[in-house]
Amino acid sequence: MLGTNGVHGVSHPRVDDRAGVPPGTASFYFRTRKALLHAAAARVAELDVADFSRMAELAEDPAAQFTGTAGLARIVMYVNSEPWLTRAKARYELALLAGRDPELATTLDESAQRLYTLARDVVAHWHPDGSAPDPALVEDQAIATLALINGIMLTFVAGQPAVDSADHLDRLIQGVIAGVAVVRERGAGCEG
Repeated sequence: MLGTNGVHGVSHPRVDDRAGVPPGTASFYFRTRKALLHAAAARVAELDVADFSRMAELAEDPAAQFTGTAGLARIVMYVNSEPWLTRAKARYELALLAGRDPELATTLDESAQRLYTLARDVVAHWHPDGSAPDPALVEDQAIATLALINGIMLTFVAGQPAVDSADHLDRLIQGVIAGVAVVRERGAGCEG
């Protein structure tokens, strides 16, 4: 409901109706609208964490095609299909509310941290084996990669996808990672 109708489309009676339960059931378990929205956020976070955990497991298996930047791109492209698209819409609705509700922000933070960890791991593995990349570089690359991914997901939510394939997104992710490395290298060269 949240992903389809937005925050204002969620109410106790509508949840009861949608769930096919007797009137008053939702308000019995979630006394206030805020409690209802917090429960929705907890469920979105729970689903996201389960998905990210499964994807992290698959990332260890090269046959699963979820390794590296290509795997991350495939994962992100799922957001443009159901049920992930509706969940992403709900997540963005909740994220806007979380800016004014610290408790809600805390609830959503766990799934955001999982996505960050996934992006950071992909970035760390992007560097050649045996190299020891600067942790600050990996951090910057992960932040830039997440910014790209979040922007792409927002275009899906808006119904105006900026990319139409995992291959295209993979090239963009690799470009961002490489670009941050080049800019940092140039910056380091200017300091010396």
